[in-house]
Amino acid sequence: MSIARQAAHGVAWNMALGVSTRVLQLVGTLILTRFMTPADYGAAITASIVVVTASAFTSFAFGQYLIARRASPEIAAQAMILHVGLGVAAMVFVYVLRGPLGDLLDTPAMGTYLFGFAIAQLIDRARYVPERLIMRSLRFRALATINGAGELAFTAAALTAAFAMDGAWGAYAIMLGALAKSLVTSVLFLYAAPRAEWLVRVRLRAADVRDLVAYGLPIMIAIVTDNATRKWDNLIVSKLFGPSVMGGYNYAYNLAEMPISNVAEHIGEVLMPSFSRMEAGQRERAAVRAASLMGLIVSPLGVGLGAVAPTVAAALFNAQWGTMLAPMLTILSVMTVFRPMPWSAIAYVQAVQKTRIVMWSSFLRAIVVLSFVAAGGYVGGPNGACVGAGIGYALHSVLTIVACGRATDLPAGAYLLGVARPLLPCVPMFLAVVGLARGLAATGIPLVVSLAAQIVAGAVVYIGTAFVLVRPSVDELLRLGRDAIRRRR
Repeated sequence: MSIARQAAHGVAWNMALGVSTRVLQLVGTLILTRFMTPADYGAAITASIVVVTASAFTSFAFGQYLIARRASPEIAAQAMILHVGLGVAAMVFVYVLRGPLGDLLDTPAMGTYLFGFAIAQLIDRARYVPERLIMRSLRFRALATINGAGELAFTAAALTAAFAMDGAWGAYAIMLGALAKSLVTSVLFLYAAPRAEWLVRVRLRAADVRDLVAYGLPIMIAIVTDNATRKWDNLIVSKLFGPSVMGGYNYAYNLAEMPISNVAEHIGEVLMPSFSRMEAGQRERAAVRAASLMGLIVSPLGVGLGAVAPTVAAALFNAQWGTMLAPMLTILSVMTVFRPMPWSAIAYVQAVQKTRIVMWSSFLRAIVVLSFVAAGGYVGGPNGACVGAGIGYALHSVLTIVACGRATDLPAGAYLLGVARPLLPCVPMFLAVVGLARGLAATGIPLVVSLAAQIVAGAVVYIGTAFVLVRPSVDELLRLGRDAIRRRR
């Protein structure tokens, strides 16, 4: 099987398993909102953000080095030692300073959750190198299966904790779910990874350490800034409006990210390892095609979620959560359209080892997105902060694609057209869904029935207009689907 076909097959498997497990996780988190207040949820999320941020500052992207350089077992073993050791130091640091950090963030309650999230992060560190070695060998089915098992473990553990104590655990249920997820995925990755490729006796060698750090430092900066973009906006909202509003903002953000986490991330995981094994010329064409097809799949999901957001909030949440979530979810769903647009370009420049572009792109994203979130929140309140996030991601995506085109052979013009075209059929879809929602609301029809009707109508309108407005991309997607079915048979 060719690398391109392996990549397509891996995307299909990742998406099929990933979507099913994430749907179950969504159902679980919807139930969990009944057992916790937005303020408690905000405190737990703050603890998680502090832990993830500390981990990001000590992650040098050794995994990308192992993939791009086809590194030896001795190098992989040294990467494992460094990654775990740096993680231990980072977690000890944040735990000792949990009190001052909580006061600084105006969320002192976050300290009670920090220990559990820190342990979960250390367990994740143990699985990092084995996971990347599985990724390097293009074993995408194993990756999807193990990560899916982790999502199921999170949901099962969190719900068990919530129901066992009749809600007394509150937001601690999320912490316990994170521990269960980390433990299950780490055990499975350690078992599935080829031990001969990393579990060898070795001493740290200064030359190898310097090589690992030099390669990974730009990507580490990108990881830090990516973490800042995705997490620190919550801290800005918390600082401006308190942990309760931040809890609602974070939950709306997570719902808006569903098209990314359920679809785009599974495509993104496949891109870099696949591009690294392609020939020059083939990589550029594949990057543009991947971006275009990703947009065709992700754009209607994000825009459609924004269209049905008011009905979702009213039908699935109690008044304490639903009133706050509806407008935030509508606005933040726009972000899902723009955020994955440069991913294929970023994977391409990593594959050709132009990692400094990744660093500067992520640095720019943090500045642009966080600045717009803060400015929007200051001017327009919580909903203004959501608008700022969408504008920031749109601006960053365009600038990143142009920069990648200037620094490499990637055709930026064709790339931008490829990711922009899928937005065209989203416009009539959004208008049709909003119009239908208002019409059904006037009849007094049950909310769940209205939601189902809106989803069906949105899908029909998008598919019909996509065949008219972006027919070549639709034909390409259908061809890949038919090829996958034939191979399965």
